[in-house]
Amino acid sequence: MNHPTESTRHSDRKFWANPIFRRYCRSRLRPQGLAVALLISVLIAGFLFFMLRAGTRGHTTLSAADVERAALVPLLILQGLILFVLGTAQVAGGMTAESDEGVIDYQRLIPMNPLSKVFGYLFGLPVREYAMVFSTLPFTAWALWKGEVAASVWLPVYTVFFSSALTYHLAGLATGTVVKNRRWAFLISIGLVFCLYTIIPQMARFGLVFFKYLTITPVLMENMPSLLPQTAGAIVATGQKLAPEVKFFNLDFSETVFTLFSQSGLILTFIVMLRRRWRRTESLLLGKLWAAGLFVWVQVLLLGNALPVIDSGSIFPTRELYRRIRVIQGWTPEPLEAVAMSGVYGLVTLLFLFILTKIITPSSDVQIRGWRRARKQGNASLPFLSDAATAFGFVLVMAVAGAGGWFLFTRALVESRWFPGHEVPLSLLGFFTAVMLTAALGFHALLEAKGGKVIGLAIIFVGVVPLMVGAILGVSSNRLLPAASWLIGISPASAPIYASGTLLSISELPTEIARSVPRAFYFWQAVSLLVTIWLIARLWSARKSIAGSAVAGESLRAGVETEI
Repeated sequence: MNHPTESTRHSDRKFWANPIFRRYCRSRLRPQGLAVALLISVLIAGFLFFMLRAGTRGHTTLSAADVERAALVPLLILQGLILFVLGTAQVAGGMTAESDEGVIDYQRLIPMNPLSKVFGYLFGLPVREYAMVFSTLPFTAWALWKGEVAASVWLPVYTVFFSSALTYHLAGLATGTVVKNRRWAFLISIGLVFCLYTIIPQMARFGLVFFKYLTITPVLMENMPSLLPQTAGAIVATGQKLAPEVKFFNLDFSETVFTLFSQSGLILTFIVMLRRRWRRTESLLLGKLWAAGLFVWVQVLLLGNALPVIDSGSIFPTRELYRRIRVIQGWTPEPLEAVAMSGVYGLVTLLFLFILTKIITPSSDVQIRGWRRARKQGNASLPFLSDAATAFGFVLVMAVAGAGGWFLFTRALVESRWFPGHEVPLSLLGFFTAVMLTAALGFHALLEAKGGKVIGLAIIFVGVVPLMVGAILGVSSNRLLPAASWLIGISPASAPIYASGTLLSISELPTEIARSVPRAFYFWQAVSLLVTIWLIARLWSARKSIAGSAVAGESLRAGVETEI
């Protein structure tokens, strides 16, 4: 048995002596490559710095401090592009390259703590990008000093800047660990950062306020008035007075504190994923208990951010639109807007449930190895929390929790002061639970019994194709809208939208689909229920077959060894 050497123990104690980190410092900080990278970053930063100072210096209305502040935000954007986009892509692509070259297998044999290996790759792979960002900081420091920006302004911004970089790099590291193709890992990591700053924050407009706190945007906007010249900062400050503060149920937080709190959960989850993979290469990314806890935690965050801002109206998308055109008086949310928000909440919850289900569902190979290990240890069944055990119970718990969060959000929305006289009966919770259970358990049963290829085909032909064909029919002619509604209803992704449109008292569907959507919803839910029951029965049959084949294989192997 190998024991850690004194040098290895020393490496574990001191991060800067980490052999993986030192290896990448030597390879990625070589003078030639580093000099070119630093030259490019300094040239661009210097151009932005001197160009903006020279361009604003001629304006007599700006003070000397305002002139110096002009380059702060552009420099921050440049630093974000380097560290968020290039750094994350380098982490994902570099990790995949390590796996292709067999270095990962070698690293597993090194007697180091798994967390030390994770941190070595986490900070070693993007070390050149960190150096590029640090080379631009003198320009930022000058602008902060001469621009008379207080430490209480720039310190939160750069604290969240580096915490966001850590979050994205961990996401890239996890992507590179899972995705085997270097090019795909590179593209997925860039797409992830792009979605975080374009698509995902738009969910906040539909009540899912939590997602915007996975970026630096809230903290940057909070401190923007002090980073801009006085005139522009005053305009931004005026707009911020109309924006809601960060609220979590009955508690008030600063943007910085809540952003760090939100990102910390994601950072911890990525670290757990990577640690599990370093300990055992065949293990699932997350344990079942952690995945269920993560799902409930996200539901609490979503509700904690959304519920306090319903009465003020800040949660509704049209209020933001009216605020931008400075017409707030007389504004009231439309009932269809609340229906759409309820449907989007249910849809996002269902998609997140699918992702976690995919992570914790064991493949047939994992199940077979688990049964063989259990038989060798003399156990008659699999440990409840082992990777090889079925995830059925945890998926059921998450589905019920998701339905509960969806119901609480919908009830608070519909029974708010904006829609007097409307109530959400408790029976709606039963329908929401049915939607979540049929979709989630059907997805899980098919995945665990048949594997990823079959579930991929099911997603294409059951989840995506009906949506595409229905959308084409819907825009072709109003007479085809009923047929389009029935086709779209086949996809499980449409179930949350259809449920909100059918069951809420404030729902006012267009005449062309007012009859077809409710009928399609009830019919396809009945079909989904029957199919889910059938898939669950097939799942238990498949698991019994795998358990029996594993036992037979062990018996045959034991007999051969006895004869020998």
